[in-house]
Amino acid sequence: MALLDQNNPDAWSYPQSHQVAHQCQRTTTAIKPTMPAAPASAVMDQVINGSYISEANRQVTRLSEAVGQDEVTREKLLHALKFSGGEWCQNAIPQKLDRSAWVSDVSNDHSPFEYSLALSQQTGASELRFLIEAQPEENSLAALKESTSRLTDDIATEYGPTKVSLDRLNLVRDLFLPSDAEGMLASWHSFATSKTLEKWKIYLNPLASGRQNTFNVTQEALERLGLASSWKLLESIMTRDDYPIYFSLGLSPNPEDAEVKVYVAHCDASATQIAQKHVKMDPNSSVHAIELFYSVMAGGSLGPYRGKPGLSCFHFKNKDPSRPAARTVLYPMDSYAANDAEAQERIETYMNVISAPRIYRERYRNAISSVQRRPLGAGRGIHSWVGMKEKLDGKRSNTFYLSAELYGCLVDDGLSKSGR
Repeated sequence: MALLDQNNPDAWSYPQSHQVAHQCQRTTTAIKPTMPAAPASAVMDQVINGSYISEANRQVTRLSEAVGQDEVTREKLLHALKFSGGEWCQNAIPQKLDRSAWVSDVSNDHSPFEYSLALSQQTGASELRFLIEAQPEENSLAALKESTSRLTDDIATEYGPTKVSLDRLNLVRDLFLPSDAEGMLASWHSFATSKTLEKWKIYLNPLASGRQNTFNVTQEALERLGLASSWKLLESIMTRDDYPIYFSLGLSPNPEDAEVKVYVAHCDASATQIAQKHVKMDPNSSVHAIELFYSVMAGGSLGPYRGKPGLSCFHFKNKDPSRPAARTVLYPMDSYAANDAEAQERIETYMNVISAPRIYRERYRNAISSVQRRPLGAGRGIHSWVGMKEKLDGKRSNTFYLSAELYGCLVDDGLSKSGR
């Protein structure tokens, strides 16, 4: 999931008590890594000779096998992947990114899909997901809106009212998909499977009506969804350097259980500052756990992180909108590690710190091996983001966002300007 383009930001609209006095422009140059960066000529070793769907099917199958999913669960995942890919996914993958066509912001190398693996810190139980953007026939936001909206409707038809409902989306659709929308995101779709679940989500753009309306759009959306108290909680932790960057809506037909997730970018924030926001949101949060996570992922640094910002994701449910059902912190590994070998080393260190169970370690390592086409030390980009989620019961999990690397690893040539 790549960060929306933050170049040339306008002023943001926010309540006077939190009036924006500082405009955060995302820096495309991250903190200098502790190891030499991969040379600009570093590319993937294996040329892909196939279509988008054949390559996605290959990688997802290997990922599913790597984390021990049974065949029934795997087939659900592969069916959703093939269905959501549509006709455009039958096209051959070009050897080089075609910038005359629509350039997707789903993943850090602009592949139109991304994978993620969630692992329980306590048990190693896994959840595998993909995130996809329905590619437009023309290079325009209007065409993108048309293709992604069509996929939304097709998902509802294919899966039926017992599994997918668009009722809540229809309450807020005009806020995130206005006729004069801006930006690089119309909607993304994700599908997740495990032994106990099968769920679709849609990701929307709070900045679609302009940066000056970002906070108003988020507030209005939460209020329409019956989550006014959730907005007040969210508002209380945001400062002039924070802004909502993604709005995710679970498409479950059960409104009490379907999640609304608001992703907040923390520009130039330190790990401690981010942790303190979570404690203010939920007093049971652990400053130490969040600082520890960021510090290890950053190779020992507590920040502030002045390149691509760290994110928080707050999960809300109508069952109890007065507090988040879960909270997640996300670290942009692709911008602060010299290469994927260094990224893996940091993650292995974190496993030791949290005493991760053996199955957790095996599933992570197997997952990386299943998607890589090159030595991890040859470049960066397979590891996109790493997240730590904490539920109300205190149970924690980590999510690893993995790039398909259809166009090669990231190099310091501008490809990494769009990062989730």
